[in-house]
Amino acid sequence: MGANEILFGLITAAIIALVIFLIWFIVKLIGTARALSALIETADQALKEASGVDQALKDAIGEISQNLRSLRTITDDVGAVTSDLKSFSGAVRGVGQGVQGLTTNVKELSDLVQNLGKETVASVCGVRTGIKTGFEVFLKNLLAGK
Repeated sequence: MGANEILFGLITAAIIALVIFLIWFIVKLIGTARALSALIETADQALKEASGVDQALKDAIGEISQNLRSLRTITDDVGAVTSDLKSFSGAVRGVGQGVQGLTTNVKELSDLVQNLGKETVASVCGVRTGIKTGFEVFLKNLLAGK
C-alpha cells in the first residue's frame, strides 16, 4: 500500500467523519427549530388570549420569530455544504482511482522494460559468444593452414 493510497484513505475518512458530524448537527438544528416553532405558536396563542399584553413581550416574540428564520437559513446553508462535501468526496474517490490506475500502468511499463532488458542482455551475450567462436575457428584454420 503506497503513501498516496494511505493519504487518500485518511482524507476520505476525515470527509466521512465531517459528513457524519454535519448530519448530526443538522438533526439537532431541526429539533431546535421545531422547539422554537412550538414556542412561537404557544406565545401567539397566549397573545391572542391575553388582552393586555406588554409591548416588550411582543418585541421578544418578534425577535424569536426572526431568530427562527435565521436558524432555518443556517440549516439550509449546512445542507448545501453537506451536498458539496458529498460531491468533493466523490471527486477525491475518482482521483484515488485515477492514481491507482496510473500505478498499475507504471508497473506494467516497468515489467515491460525489465523484460526488454533481459532480452537485450541475452542477445548481446549470444553475439559475443558467436564472435568469439568465429575468431577461434578462424585462427585455428589460419594456424592449421601453415
